[in-house]
Amino acid sequence: MQSARIATRSLTPLLRYHPSIPSRRIALKLLRPYVRFFSSQIIPAAANSLHIPRNAAHKVCTASDAVSLISSNDTVCVSGFVGQGSPDLILKALSDRYERECQEALQHGRVLNGDDTGDSKVIGDLTLLFGGGPGDWKTRGLNYLARVPPPGSEGNERLRPLVKRTIGGHYGQTPMLGNLATSNQIEAWTLPMGSISRMIRAQATHSPGHITTIGLGTYVDPTPGVGCGGAANQRALESPLHKELVTKLSLGFGPEEERKMEYLLYKALPIQVAIIRATTADSSGNLSFEHESLLCDQRIIATAARNSGGVVLAQVERLAAVRSLPSRLVGVPGAMVDCVCVVDEEDRDYFHPMSFTSKYNPVLTGEVKSPCCDNIPKMPLNERKVIARRASFALKPGKVVNLGIGLPEGVAQVAGEEGSLPYITLTTEPGVFGGLPASGHEFGPATNADAIVEMNAQFDFYDGGGLDQCFLGAAQISPEGDVNVSRMSEAKLTGPGGFIDISQATRNISFLCTFTAKGLAVDIDGKQGKVSIQKEGSVKKFVNKVFERTFSGEEAVRRGQKVFYVTERAVFRRTSKHDKLELIEIAPGVDLQKDILDQMEFEPVVSPDLKFMDRRIFLDGKMNLQLFGTLEERVKYREEDHTVFIDLFGVSLLSEEDVTWFADSLDEVLTPITFQRGPVDVVVNYDGYDLKSGLEEKYVEALEKVEAKHYRNVKRYSGKAFRAAKLNTLANIKPWNAASVFKEMDEDGDGYLIPEELRRGIRKHFGIKLKPDELKSLCENDVTVHNFTDIVGMCLRMR
Repeated sequence: MQSARIATRSLTPLLRYHPSIPSRRIALKLLRPYVRFFSSQIIPAAANSLHIPRNAAHKVCTASDAVSLISSNDTVCVSGFVGQGSPDLILKALSDRYERECQEALQHGRVLNGDDTGDSKVIGDLTLLFGGGPGDWKTRGLNYLARVPPPGSEGNERLRPLVKRTIGGHYGQTPMLGNLATSNQIEAWTLPMGSISRMIRAQATHSPGHITTIGLGTYVDPTPGVGCGGAANQRALESPLHKELVTKLSLGFGPEEERKMEYLLYKALPIQVAIIRATTADSSGNLSFEHESLLCDQRIIATAARNSGGVVLAQVERLAAVRSLPSRLVGVPGAMVDCVCVVDEEDRDYFHPMSFTSKYNPVLTGEVKSPCCDNIPKMPLNERKVIARRASFALKPGKVVNLGIGLPEGVAQVAGEEGSLPYITLTTEPGVFGGLPASGHEFGPATNADAIVEMNAQFDFYDGGGLDQCFLGAAQISPEGDVNVSRMSEAKLTGPGGFIDISQATRNISFLCTFTAKGLAVDIDGKQGKVSIQKEGSVKKFVNKVFERTFSGEEAVRRGQKVFYVTERAVFRRTSKHDKLELIEIAPGVDLQKDILDQMEFEPVVSPDLKFMDRRIFLDGKMNLQLFGTLEERVKYREEDHTVFIDLFGVSLLSEEDVTWFADSLDEVLTPITFQRGPVDVVVNYDGYDLKSGLEEKYVEALEKVEAKHYRNVKRYSGKAFRAAKLNTLANIKPWNAASVFKEMDEDGDGYLIPEELRRGIRKHFGIKLKPDELKSLCENDVTVHNFTDIVGMCLRMR
């Protein structure tokens, strides 16, 4: 091990400066056999150092040796999300290298940051690219890289900070980098997290960048008078990169201008260094992520660096035998990885915890399921709960939802209290589906998640319209419905995170905030269901102009989105009917003029149908929301084609009495419809439906009577909550052999099925009633044993 360190260190100058070597990746390939030879000759010297077997030192090295491969002016891309998955060992080693080289240069009086040829003796001027930007809100994570020249070097123009520019999605957890940006010491941009993720992916394929509509109309839009292209300070605005980083395109398929659409192109940047984190590695560099709470784009970051001719540095907590990792567990192949840095066991709690708030939690990594997920603590009845309660009225069963940080987290708590949480799918932008998202500084993973995907894949899902609803916070709201969450002043840099991607791609949006902030005191009378404002906050949320436009109300109208703004005392909406916010609800007990209009910097449109917010929102105890509605509300009749749609989502039949009630109620609802025009075509949604085991025969018997009386034809659709065994029983679909079923259906034994034989057989074996036109279509060609399977498949699709 010690010899490997010496060998790597001695060869590092070659990797960095030799003009005949086209890339560090090629150099590593040429020199690795020599490193391997040296490392096989000497056993590790220090007794307390990590013992690496001689035949397992292929790519394993110390963090200090790994960062020696980084050169000045490199673009460095780092994985991690907020407080999760930070490769701290490598980041700290890079910081230490900068400080060490600065001190050595000062002590020896050498030129601090390069000579006329551009070769750097002290590393600096890095470009830092990140999405979720891992940090602990203090000094760790990417904060390690917020290094500037030491005291005593003032006046030396050639001395530069470690980082020259940052391009990131969120700076809230990296305040030291944010301070460098706000003091104009470095160039800085804040871009949508999803766009950064796909910028990296675009670089992996050498595409020009990521083309999307996300960001139009916001501060990221480079159009003069609209936005600034994401620039966070004056240095960024003056940078040559600024004009290229985010550009506006007009694309279409015809010469007519009206057929063209506007897009933003987020430029792909070559990545010289990828710093990623995993759980386990073998000496060939294969990486697995079993103890990581999220998949923070490690694979595409490594791919982008690999295909840019750069190097990939991976931090892990343990080393496995050569090629011993199961191939399906490998998230990043060893062919992409150049250096593996193993964190010593005694240092793992500090340099390799799961997050900055949890050393390790197998529930958040998805390794085990917690039995306590349903025990969500009740919120006290205060303004936060009132806002969450009113917002939860928008929840619909079977929908996919995103909840932002802060007030929106209360929506999950209210849904849990009301019993509706199992019927919605919560997601988070780093790639989590299902479960209960973690909150606060632990935000990102979820307890009992259904699935964890890569962040770039999650944003593909989001940007393509996969979300049904989102609940997001708001710091400032303008008359036009613009929202600011990304920056409140010149002195503090936050960034949008995934806010822009989520808010611009979701059809139904609810923004949640208190009406005023800083000192607000609200009294909720849980007995009378009324609100009184005891003390107003000193900061108004509804302002004439937002400091930074993170969401555009006008753009939302153009996209046809439904947008609501929910507070503890009023609800607004933004529609095409008005060019500014419309007040549609107020809380019982508040004064419209004193408590609402006087606390706004602008005058909204007051709806002629202004009404009070639902009184249940302000009462003690559960609201008892009817998430699913009555059976009558679930049956929709379409008169034009005499079709009934029955939505059974959330219906659970747990006893014979329930089955009898269901059949009788359905018969009662359908009788008026079929009495006038006869049997109807029926479409049934079984997604989220459940039937207790043992009730199948009773259910089939009861439903057959309803079908015989009212159904002309029925099509059924199933979901994950209606188990396959039950569905197969109800539909009469069982494992079957095509040849034997055909033989049984061929009543005259001539090798062909005539229409009548096919009709009776399909009804008997599969429970499907074929209509005359369907039967005619199926029998256009002879039905024989050779095409019988295809015919049955067509019948099943007709259901």
